[in-house]
Amino acid sequence: MSVDRRKFLKNFLVGAATIPTLTACGGSSDSNNTNGGGNTSPELPGGQDGTPTEKLQFLVVGDTGTGTQGQYHVAAAMEKVAKAQGAQFILGAGDNIYEEGVTSVDDPRFLDSFEYPYQNLDLPFYMCLGNHDCASTIFGGGSDNKRGDYQVDYHYSTNRYSNKWNMPARFYNEIFGNQTSGAPFLELFVVDSNPLTSFYIDRDENFNWQNYGYPQQMWMKETVESSQAHWKIAMSHVPYKSNGKHGNAGNLDEGTRILFNNPDADGLRYKTFLEDAFAHKVDMLFTGHDHSMQWIKPVPEFGPAHIIVSGAGGKTDTLKEPERNPTFYQREEMLGFVRIELTKSTMKVEFYVVDPDTGDYRVGFARETTKPVTTEVLAPEPELA
Repeated sequence: MSVDRRKFLKNFLVGAATIPTLTACGGSSDSNNTNGGGNTSPELPGGQDGTPTEKLQFLVVGDTGTGTQGQYHVAAAMEKVAKAQGAQFILGAGDNIYEEGVTSVDDPRFLDSFEYPYQNLDLPFYMCLGNHDCASTIFGGGSDNKRGDYQVDYHYSTNRYSNKWNMPARFYNEIFGNQTSGAPFLELFVVDSNPLTSFYIDRDENFNWQNYGYPQQMWMKETVESSQAHWKIAMSHVPYKSNGKHGNAGNLDEGTRILFNNPDADGLRYKTFLEDAFAHKVDMLFTGHDHSMQWIKPVPEFGPAHIIVSGAGGKTDTLKEPERNPTFYQREEMLGFVRIELTKSTMKVEFYVVDPDTGDYRVGFARETTKPVTTEVLAPEPELA
């Protein structure tokens, strides 16, 4: 990138100093709003006009922000699938900007790693922070969590390249569509996993467990429990379960933790967080981090939720232990993304694989199943005379 182009882009985008700083406990810069996104998007089916939602369709992709040909190939495939099969929005499961995130709200990497690759994909993205978004080294150790704040700032920039990027807080909730009763059709809960699983200790005490991890857990638990949504979906970056190189929460990066100085690098408290906030309450959990695609079968400790890893939006990797967790489907060394279609009682999951060299894409696997978590309220039994 030339110096002149950098100067032009820097002048084009709003500076970080004009953006209000967010607290690390969900919610937007509006002091009256502590519920994250929490707004039904009017462009979605069953929006603010009150029409009940019959179906929602969306894409899920993670580990995207390389700015390479592979990311462009995946973006082109997503565009075609969204037009042909339908999609109202996209979930981004973290590592949005490799390798070290951004250093300001006007960093040109927002353009190179997000705006340009997806410039023809005219859908809103709901984003999650990844470890590389909160790092100051190419290794993505997640030890500079303050950098993630710039990605939140970009959500509020009034002069950004497009309005696709949605990240109203480091962790937040967002609702989509309506039920007949007026309650949400879908509620999304976005976790910031990085201060909970960083390789190295962040010396900023605002991101330690006491000041950030535990408050986030309590906020998330209370928000999920109070939700009246028919469908509940959680998204985080670091996996809860995975057959890739990072492994399962509670035993993350087995064999290499001796290199790290953060006692939470194994993700044991993160595992407890996810189970406490979401077990038996959400229908699906989406993550990235491992650069593969996996649909892991429900596990007893998490309830009936389906666990999906979609981390092949810009990089590929091999599956370290393919038999670690039982799966419906898994694919390594291919780029790709996931498409979800929800009705009141069913979920259809489609995995699209994209050739890293040619950009050719196809459905790698598809399966339709019933809604995992029942929301039916049983009528009280009549009292005996």
